[in-house]
Amino acid sequence: MKAKVNRVTIQIIEGDLLSLSTSALVNATTTDLALSPEWLTRGGVELQRECARIGYVEVGTALMTGAGNLTVDKVIHTAGPRWGEGSERGKLMLCVLECLRIAEINKLKSIAFPAISVGALGYPVENCATTMITQIVDYTFEPLKHLRTVVICLDDTNTAATFKREFQRQLEELRETGDAKV
Repeated sequence: MKAKVNRVTIQIIEGDLLSLSTSALVNATTTDLALSPEWLTRGGVELQRECARIGYVEVGTALMTGAGNLTVDKVIHTAGPRWGEGSERGKLMLCVLECLRIAEINKLKSIAFPAISVGALGYPVENCATTMITQIVDYTFEPLKHLRTVVICLDDTNTAATFKREFQRQLEELRETGDAKV
């Protein structure tokens, strides 16, 4: 599913995040910048070294590294909130906003996100979809010079369906209100 909101194409797909060829991928990580086995295998030693050298990212913030052996230019790492720790929605919105800001500041044309904090951190999928899509749509109202494509890549059918439903709902609301060029 894909739609252009203002000057940014937003796309929701089901697939393998690490196989995408956007300018940057978002690594939803822990505060110690741990890489999952898949990221380690496909990103390689250089990505691991860079994360180890930096060593820490605060929840709700993001930072950028090289991409190691991945097919993208950069990786933007963000530490999402654990469900139940307090202020989860605000922290998740900050994660997304910081990733988008880093992409724009670094003149990246495209970025791909996973569902941040869903899974091991216990964030409810519906809440995550609403929060992430709202923040991405809101960011399209900024005076962007570089960022033109935002992909949300989900690794299972149910999560993808939830994100697509939420995106459709928000698109319909934008069309009804006329708040954005859709």
